[in-house]
Amino acid sequence: MAHPIILIFMSEFKILNMKKFKILKIYLCLLLFSACVKDTDFASPQITCNEPEITVTNTLQQVKEMYKYGGATVIETDVIIEGYVVSNDEMGNIYKTISIQDKPENPTAAIKIAIDQSDLYTKYNVGRKIFIKLKGLAIGYSYGSLQIGKAVGTEMDRIPSTEINNYIVRSCEVAKITPKIVNFNELNDSLLEMLISIENVQFNDIELGKTYGNLNNTQTVDRLLNIFSNNCDLSGNVILRNSGYADFKNELLPEGKGTITAIFSNYYDNFQLYIRDPKDLNFTEPRCDYSNLLPTISLVDVRKMYEGNMVEFGVDTNYIVEGFVISSDEHQNFEHKLVIQDAIENPTAGIQLLIDKEAIFETYPIGSKVLINLNKLYMTEDDGVLTIGFPKKTAITEVTSEKIPEFIYKTDQFYSIIPKEISISETSNKNLESTLVKVVDVQLTENELSKSYTFFSGENDGIRTLETCNEALKLSVFTNGKATFANDLFPKGHGSITGVLSSNLEIRKIDDVAFTDPFEVCKVFVPKIMITEIADPKNNVSARFVELYNAGESSVSLNGWKLNKYLNGSTSVSSNPVGLDGIHISAGGFAIIANTDFETVFNMAPNIVSTYISGNGDDVYELVDNTGKTIDIFGIIGQDGNATNWEYLDGGAVRNTWINNPSNLFNNSEWIIYSSATNNLISNPNSPKNAPLDYNPNYR
Repeated sequence: MAHPIILIFMSEFKILNMKKFKILKIYLCLLLFSACVKDTDFASPQITCNEPEITVTNTLQQVKEMYKYGGATVIETDVIIEGYVVSNDEMGNIYKTISIQDKPENPTAAIKIAIDQSDLYTKYNVGRKIFIKLKGLAIGYSYGSLQIGKAVGTEMDRIPSTEINNYIVRSCEVAKITPKIVNFNELNDSLLEMLISIENVQFNDIELGKTYGNLNNTQTVDRLLNIFSNNCDLSGNVILRNSGYADFKNELLPEGKGTITAIFSNYYDNFQLYIRDPKDLNFTEPRCDYSNLLPTISLVDVRKMYEGNMVEFGVDTNYIVEGFVISSDEHQNFEHKLVIQDAIENPTAGIQLLIDKEAIFETYPIGSKVLINLNKLYMTEDDGVLTIGFPKKTAITEVTSEKIPEFIYKTDQFYSIIPKEISISETSNKNLESTLVKVVDVQLTENELSKSYTFFSGENDGIRTLETCNEALKLSVFTNGKATFANDLFPKGHGSITGVLSSNLEIRKIDDVAFTDPFEVCKVFVPKIMITEIADPKNNVSARFVELYNAGESSVSLNGWKLNKYLNGSTSVSSNPVGLDGIHISAGGFAIIANTDFETVFNMAPNIVSTYISGNGDDVYELVDNTGKTIDIFGIIGQDGNATNWEYLDGGAVRNTWINNPSNLFNNSEWIIYSSATNNLISNPNSPKNAPLDYNPNYR
């Protein structure tokens, strides 16, 4: 019986033209030959593999420890290691490297090998055990990543394709690789180049709707992954790095949550993941909601961390702070700034972040609830305002645009922010810094009338000064020269202004100024706050005090005022002067700034307790207002008080009652001075005083 394949071809032969006869004849001959082969001969030939006889001399970890700082370390001895391939370049996301680890399961070390050849998966498939003969190769860093390759001078290069077989030998063994399951807190350098799995992972909201790579170019793209606990508490972030040549770069990112399996790698100090195939992502679970994230620290406590030097939040503690957006760059104020406060009404703290982003308001509109991951960020004062961002020497600079999603998480919650209503005297309260306030009963100072927010032309920034009649404190309003209203006329009336308070007030839009009442002509107001008594009790140095008195006819707020001290003839203010924020002295009223035992000794509470009040008879006290202007002074700056006409050692000084105006120049004739010193230049030498009997605080 003829072979069936021959019959098929003979039937088709009838419709073929003669020009194809010779070709068909050849085919028929081949088929006739194949018909003579027994069916059993069709079985696949058995492939035998002879395991190479290679003796391993060192572990992967031992080889990694051979690296010596200062450039590529060339291996000059017969060092041989083995490892299992865990990378795969078939989809084009991994380029001219293979990653190996020391065990198929629960590895303890791994490393990257740089090879100048593509399609490495065809020879070094996942699970393949390989031997590497290191003599003549080198170990060193490339872009912060430790790897094996060839040394070119002190630099690392790939192993040439023509030399691969001299160094890398395949084993017959192909093992099943079990990814090492880790959580965010376990990510560290010891895992680099291992195949790992992380559970409870999802792409950051800002990545949703995007593809793995860019559709219109071949640039490498970073996509941000958020890592959560089983309870959807945010643990941290990691970058998924995708090649612009990956076969899957045009595929949409999965929107769910789940497990990612990837090669754990790094770019200098930044950890990142490389997947081999989109199948390495199994995101089939519902997403975690950022609205449910719990902050780990309050804004108040964040601000308390600042003690005069730059704060480094680091990575050891998971700092997540919650806030509500109060700034907006929609009208070009708040350029590259995002300001948040800790409540939608009556906040207790706020903070500003510098971010390199345009149109911030589109992503983080006013009232949106956000969470800030402070890890790896820094905080210090910027122009006197506590600010968070990236470090730049001793200052703060903007978080780069591509890094913003790593630190700022937007929830889907939005609220109406109610500004805190305050008077102009409260604007110097440091606790209100970076919060939204509504300052009432204000207007432009008379010399600022008929001016624009900045200038009537150009893009220079501008500051306008507001006042309240009978208040010494003035309020500066800052406007960016690029603001849409920068060249507009500043309203001439009287009313309220709403904005974010810092060293100045900054408004979000022109409607924040509500001057609906007529302008008021203010009388010239000169505050008459005086130093009227200084005490240095011989029997108790901790009962020392300074008394302030309001000799004027109006109440005066001391917000922004300070009491300075100059020690032993110094011309520089002693560190940490006493801030007088929160003190309001009514007409004819007093304020006491005292050392720690004052209340116990005098049976009355001082307005401020501070060990700064330690003048021992030869030290100067200076009262300055919120502009830094000297209002009153006792003593002469640059002069040690010993043996002078103002020495008050073990005694004190009391202002004569007929003196009712402060002075920025000291005049000892205005004072009755007591001292234990034998000093005929003062009114009462050899007259020590003891507390409490010899003093009359809060009395003239």
